Amino acid sequence: MLPILLIVALAFVLLLVVRVSAAERRRLLARWPAVALALAAALAAVRGMIWPAIALGALAALAWTHWPSVRARLNRYDRAAAQSSADPADAEARAVLGVGPGATEGEIRRAYRAKMARAHPDRGGAHAEAARLTAARDRLLKRKP
Repeated sequence: MLPILLIVALAFVLLLVVRVSAAERRRLLARWPAVALALAAALAAVRGMIWPAIALGALAALAWTHWPSVRARLNRYDRAAAQSSADPADAEARAVLGVGPGATEGEIRRAYRAKMARAHPDRGGAHAEAARLTAARDRLLKRKP
């Protein structure tokens, strides 16, 4: 049984390389968890395990639709961590606003508004603190793509 499965897998790989365009191959490889789950679902269906095949198929559909956004978010956190280790001024700006290295533009703006509501000079706050918050926000937002 195993040699037959290996031959079938090799045939699929050969078809992928020969018949599928480079752009389509990149799209499939970018969504590798969905492809792997779909292959597992097909294998479970062939072996007669219907309910695991249905569950794996549903997971494959979810992975196909959600994996690109998850991967983009992970890449954004990786870039933010690389930037944070490279520039101590960014780390200080994040500490002033109380946001993490992977904070989105919206999170930075929300943190700025919340802290500025307490630190604004018109509401009894110090001008220096308001200027520090504004400088931290400007520094972090200029780095966002």
